Amino acid sequence: MNLVELPLQHALANPDRIALIDGREGRERSTSYAHFRAQVYAAVATWQHLGVGSGDRVLVLIPMRSELYVTLAALWYIGATAVFLDPSAGRKVIRRCCEESRPQGLIGIPAARLPGWWHTPLRRIPFHWYWPWWGSPNQQETLPSPPADLDPDHPAILTFTSGSTGFPKGAIRSHGLLLAQYHALVEELNLQAGETDLATLPVFTLINLAAGLTTLIPDAKLSHPGFIKPEPVLRQIQRFSPSRCVASPAFLQRLAEGAPDPSSLQSLRTLHTGGAPVSPRTLDKLAGSFQKADINVLYGSTEAEPISSIALTAISEKDRQSIRQGAGLPVGNIASIARVRILPDRFGQPLSFASSTEFETQSLAPGQAGEILVSGPHVIPGYLNGHGDEAHKVMVDSVVWHRTGDAGYLDEEGRLWLLGRCSARLDLNGRTIYPFSIEIAAVEAFDCSLAACLIVDGKPVLCLPPGTKPPDLPWSGPIPINDIRILPLPLDKRHNAKIDYTALRKMVR
Repeated sequence: MNLVELPLQHALANPDRIALIDGREGRERSTSYAHFRAQVYAAVATWQHLGVGSGDRVLVLIPMRSELYVTLAALWYIGATAVFLDPSAGRKVIRRCCEESRPQGLIGIPAARLPGWWHTPLRRIPFHWYWPWWGSPNQQETLPSPPADLDPDHPAILTFTSGSTGFPKGAIRSHGLLLAQYHALVEELNLQAGETDLATLPVFTLINLAAGLTTLIPDAKLSHPGFIKPEPVLRQIQRFSPSRCVASPAFLQRLAEGAPDPSSLQSLRTLHTGGAPVSPRTLDKLAGSFQKADINVLYGSTEAEPISSIALTAISEKDRQSIRQGAGLPVGNIASIARVRILPDRFGQPLSFASSTEFETQSLAPGQAGEILVSGPHVIPGYLNGHGDEAHKVMVDSVVWHRTGDAGYLDEEGRLWLLGRCSARLDLNGRTIYPFSIEIAAVEAFDCSLAACLIVDGKPVLCLPPGTKPPDLPWSGPIPINDIRILPLPLDKRHNAKIDYTALRKMVR
């Protein structure tokens, strides 16, 4: 098998269909599936001539643009593995990632020459190549050999986690795993060939290419979705009329804020968001701007995507009342590809089970809160060199279960609810508290975008963003809180949607 066969089949069946649209306003590039195939063939010929072979690891330093997907497809064609890291992560993290992955080559855009020069671990990579690589791709329409025939376990992509809980861990996605993820997301997202998708997350563009969609890549700095300039993207929407979008809530909120009126967003009929907890209040506000769209939330992680999903219309008034009482956040029905179990929260401790019977016996019943574990063919079975496996993976009768590190429970309808990170669990006056359940209750109660709950000197402190009307004290939410502060809430760099608690603690103390 080889994943590259999926988009290449679409290129043969629908050569004139547009695969990718990217570029700045006035300089957009529309790449047909036939042109995409020709570019892939040219890249394969070039790299094979230069010695890239099956099993090689190649570091890719290309932002989300058409060259990225040509690069991935060509590397897979050869049987090489694409390695990704964050060039802005700092020298220590880059060095660790390079030591762990040991790439044989580096492929990037011209702007990647600077980090490639300044970072010693990148300079030491034997093979470097930067765009543009070749002349007209039409000069290379056919190849003398078919794509490499690979085992399903053959690695396709190696990425690194953010490192928020320590050094980044290498996550390997095999061809078989990505194929399983492709089938799962096609079902969850209800993808239809020929649609146009405004996609902001690289993995979903891969899914689109495999499913025969047209991907419109936003004219925006996607590394900071909460701070994009919405006007160029809104003009893209007007010009290319995408019918669907997969994006972080921060990105969608920026589009909603920048839209002159809802009519400018009316081509979008389906929205999927995730990457951070999304409150019903946030979804309501998005619905006010994306008035023609069905709005859905995907829950998953780097190691397991998707796990569950929920539509805005499926969140009832009863659910909202439960949220305000501290029940957490509903994230919906479990994906058909996934199996989920809730175990007693022993985060930070290794888990082992003698048999699946013991595992199932210790799994909690509906309504009981604990740590969320997930398994399935789309779940990454282990980390590079085994670093992190003991803490995050559990083997049960040859089945790998991933410990998400999230706390939650299944309700009587089989829907999954989130309570927050297991590592944030608090014991307050003899009661187990997950701060996220308080935060999401505050968002609903005070109609704000975010909230943060900290314990300072043994007492809870609730932080709300500027513009929020302070409540009367004490606030009798899930727990009584007397100390409520209005201040700017620092956000994570990746999605601009999660609270940076380390920075917030420095502000609060």
